[in-house]
Amino acid sequence: MSGRHWAISLLLLCHSSGYAAEANIEEVASEYFAIYASRKDFNKFMDFYEEQSVLKDVIYDVEVIGRSAIRNFFDWERGEFKTATAGPILSINNQIISGKTVISTGVFETFYFNGEKLGPWEFVIWQEYNEVGKIVSQSDWINYSPKKILIGRNAGT
Repeated sequence: MSGRHWAISLLLLCHSSGYAAEANIEEVASEYFAIYASRKDFNKFMDFYEEQSVLKDVIYDVEVIGRSAIRNFFDWERGEFKTATAGPILSINNQIISGKTVISTGVFETFYFNGEKLGPWEFVIWQEYNEVGKIVSQSDWINYSPKKILIGRNAGT
């Protein structure tokens, strides 16, 4: 069997056995944050999450399990959202990738939600991906401001 036929046979064997090539987590994370930053394709954004993903918003003390619950949590169609500038809604300042773990720090830029000005919000997002590049768990640490959205009054008063 020639080298070419051997490679094709191996490829077909791997495909038929359900084996999927391991995802390049750096590329997947980069695409995830690019889509998040543009905030234009919610379905593609949701495709990054594995069916039974777990999402924790640590500051709000909220945990949702499953892609459907995560879809409801993010719901880009809820309310009136408008960016304050023409640029992306978020930027990444630093990113550490180790194996299937991605830790990203950055800023959600100023935006308006239902007419209320919010942000900028610094964040740390900790993600665990599976071998095919789907997010299986995510913890969001977001410095929400103004603080009154968390405590019902202005901080320090």
